[in-house]
Amino acid sequence: MMERREIRMARRKKVQAPKEHVTRDILLQLLKTGVVLAVAMTAPNALKMFTPRGRRESPLEQYYPSSVNRQLTRLWRKGFVDVREGPDGYVVTISDKGKTEILRYDLDTMDVPRPREWDGKWRMVFFDIPGKEESVRAAFRQHLKSMGFFQMQKSVYVHPFPCSKQVQFLREVYAIPHSVKLAVVDVLENDEDLRRIFHV
Repeated sequence: MMERREIRMARRKKVQAPKEHVTRDILLQLLKTGVVLAVAMTAPNALKMFTPRGRRESPLEQYYPSSVNRQLTRLWRKGFVDVREGPDGYVVTISDKGKTEILRYDLDTMDVPRPREWDGKWRMVFFDIPGKEESVRAAFRQHLKSMGFFQMQKSVYVHPFPCSKQVQFLREVYAIPHSVKLAVVDVLENDEDLRRIFHV
């Protein structure tokens, strides 16, 4: 009889994983995916989070509530999130400024993954960005270099691994869809130096 009782108690007992401190970027990414947080306005100019509306479990349960509240308040003060009053109280959503901040973070951390095996093809990026957009051209070049592209000529960069999504993302961010072209070639003459550079 005692054993059954212990089994029932063991089933009811939940094993909780250790909590972590949430970061600003994690919180912004969650809000970007559509997570809506219900909050209370507390003094002085601070927010206190409640359980997200319409959900029993929150992706933020793994983080310390005090950490979430602290980051929420910081994001609010910097204008990265909006706090609006609805029929059920105040809710937090990501602002346009917050979306821009995520975009900047995505750009800075974007790379071209190295596959297990090279398919033998070269990816070449050609661009002709107008001179009046010098800052855009410089930023575009810098992102290509940070992702490991090799500069063959002034406006021609090459990479051995699939990168169409990354190039398309850059074109959309900088609003230059017609100024950048991507080509995939099977044969590139005298590519011995490139093979050594990329170790392929």
